[in-house]
Amino acid sequence: MSASPSVPADAPAWRGRWRDTRTRYEASRIGLLQRRVVDVRLTQQALILAALAFMLVVPALITLAAFLPLGRPGGALSGFAQRAGLTPEATRDLQQLFPTTTTVSGATTGVGLLLTVILTVRWPLALQRGYELVWGLPPRGVTALWRPLAWVVGFLALAAAAVLVGPVLDAGMRVLVILVAGTPLAVAWAWWTQHLLLAGRIGWSRLLPGALLTGLGLVGLRLAAAVLLSPQITSHHRQYGPLGVVFVILSWFVAFGVVMLGGAVVGHFLAEGRRPAVASPRGDEAPAPGPDESPDEPGAPARGTGGG
Repeated sequence: MSASPSVPADAPAWRGRWRDTRTRYEASRIGLLQRRVVDVRLTQQALILAALAFMLVVPALITLAAFLPLGRPGGALSGFAQRAGLTPEATRDLQQLFPTTTTVSGATTGVGLLLTVILTVRWPLALQRGYELVWGLPPRGVTALWRPLAWVVGFLALAAAAVLVGPVLDAGMRVLVILVAGTPLAVAWAWWTQHLLLAGRIGWSRLLPGALLTGLGLVGLRLAAAVLLSPQITSHHRQYGPLGVVFVILSWFVAFGVVMLGGAVVGHFLAEGRRPAVASPRGDEAPAPGPDESPDEPGAPARGTGGG
């Protein structure tokens, strides 16, 4: 191991202190976590997720507007915005993004429907690859394509349950339900999401820290949206028009991607802190399976062959 470069004798004293402080920081838990965030390219992966989510939501809503009155007061979008905690003014600004049903019906084509279907699967595939980078696992290929599809079904079922429960609750009761029932539900959903998309190659117990952090992050994001989203939509719409609303939506997609992947990164760091071996962040080699993992995990050492 090469020795760290020494500070010249005539160098200022603060330079040596700065070098020692930086060395201690890089060797600390926080420094190691920061290096892990850089290794898995958290910001890049979150931006990819945000871009895919935006590309999915826009054609999906345009296609939906051909059948439902999203842009009309009291329409489907108005009810969704109310459940999300948006003010009436922010809801009106959001509805400006969507034309009338008649206008969209004349412009909707099968290409838009096909694009919506493709991007619906592409988003969980990108999330799956992000989790594989976090745990240092290679891609599974087309044989595991059903897993993102199953995730989409589970996500839609969860969203439908939230939409059905929302109208029977007032604003104060909705916050209480989010904290009491939504938190364990979000944690369980994040736990299942990681296990499903990683094809069971990482045991449930090692995924729990990341699931806890992701679930808490999602609940915090939901509560923050009820407070911050309406003022942001209103302010940006006044300054930039409908394009400002698009910027706000995209920024919240980025925040959602950071929560989904950031919780997994920190959870992996906490789980691996109790283990002597650390997985490769690039997916070049996979860690050997622990006692709670599947024995057929890719990259696991052979159990021994005949002979000898």
